[in-house]
Amino acid sequence: MLKTSKFSEYKTENDIDLYINNTDKFKTNYIHLDIVRPLSDEKNVSKNALIPYILYRGTKKYPTNQSISRRLDELYGADLNVSVARRGENQLLRFSIEVINDKYIDSEESLTKKAINFLYELVFNPLLENGDFKREYINKGYDFLKEKILSLKNDKNSYVIERCYQELCRGENFSLYTLGTINGLDESRKDNLYGYYKNILKETPIEMFVIGDIKSSSDIYEYINNQYNYKRNKKLPLNNTVIKTKNYKNRELEEEDEITQAKFCAGIRVPITRAHPLYFALIVYNGMLGGFSHSKLFSTIREERGLAYYINTRLESTKGLILINAGIDVNNYAIVKEIIDEKLTEMKKGNFEDHNIEWTKKKLINRYKSLSDNNHSIVDAFLLGLINGKKDSLNYVINSIKQVKKEDVMKVAKQVELTTYYLLKPGRAQK
Repeated sequence: MLKTSKFSEYKTENDIDLYINNTDKFKTNYIHLDIVRPLSDEKNVSKNALIPYILYRGTKKYPTNQSISRRLDELYGADLNVSVARRGENQLLRFSIEVINDKYIDSEESLTKKAINFLYELVFNPLLENGDFKREYINKGYDFLKEKILSLKNDKNSYVIERCYQELCRGENFSLYTLGTINGLDESRKDNLYGYYKNILKETPIEMFVIGDIKSSSDIYEYINNQYNYKRNKKLPLNNTVIKTKNYKNRELEEEDEITQAKFCAGIRVPITRAHPLYFALIVYNGMLGGFSHSKLFSTIREERGLAYYINTRLESTKGLILINAGIDVNNYAIVKEIIDEKLTEMKKGNFEDHNIEWTKKKLINRYKSLSDNNHSIVDAFLLGLINGKKDSLNYVINSIKQVKKEDVMKVAKQVELTTYYLLKPGRAQK
């Protein structure tokens, strides 16, 4: 049994969901807070993405980057991070701080509680100027995000994956890019962003996690309950994802860029997500198809035929999507597509050996066990379960994977439908 598997659950008086994992496995204590917004439209997604990078620059109590840095130094070199992520059709505004465990410092005051206070300052007490965020910080956040959005095109692998998601889910909120768009950012700067953010804090689910060696979970809960006293009236659901189960559109799109190696993605729909009885069979299916070096796609296309520089699959379990991602010679595109279709058909017919299932299960179990060695990964894995209505511990996930049988994998395979191909091939660069 993994020692880091169990979270204790609490809810504060102002409706923050709090999860505490008391473990002596780590030398640091990790405090993480997610504000979970629905992916809705280009402008709001851009606004949401902009906010963490504004807050990161100054609070009422620590109004500059320099004062924030000094405070982190006072907290024995605490590590502060903000980011934006997508889980299904949910946009996560993420804030975290990691500090040395209290038992390693000589102080009567709890370093963990000081870190909890600092995170509150960052999220709930921003620096204001004329009733809005400080204009200088809005502009700096804008410049930072604009650069990140534009740089996506330079990371060809990430760009191809994002473009495939856009085509696979065209017309759905999942197709919105996590960081927004340049146009959306331009429109965002015209509004009062702090007024918008106040509504976010009032109506949006907030999920908070504390993981580390703490003396008492109930003591940390009471402390957070008293300190995080921002008045809220939560209205929005935790999960805003719409799962499409029929009327899929088949799409194939080719674009050119100044590259020597073609890259493509194949987008697959599968109406199975975390709460579905076949979810763990879906994980095994994905591993057998392209998740490991022994998988059908890798062993045939990469190893036997030498038709790809790399090929793998990735599972988006909240939306029910699988992407096949590969780097190829553009002249091999047609034959690679043909082999992919063959392998999908083989999986439907059950043309695979029991030892392939067992090998995949062992690989998956080792992967999940390794998650328990990283406090950030433990939080991410548990949050993914929360969003999907399944508060599964890592122990439960591992035991469930062990129970998957061949017929379960075949049931998944029969619900898989490849609908989208996106190819980025050598040629003239496009905007």
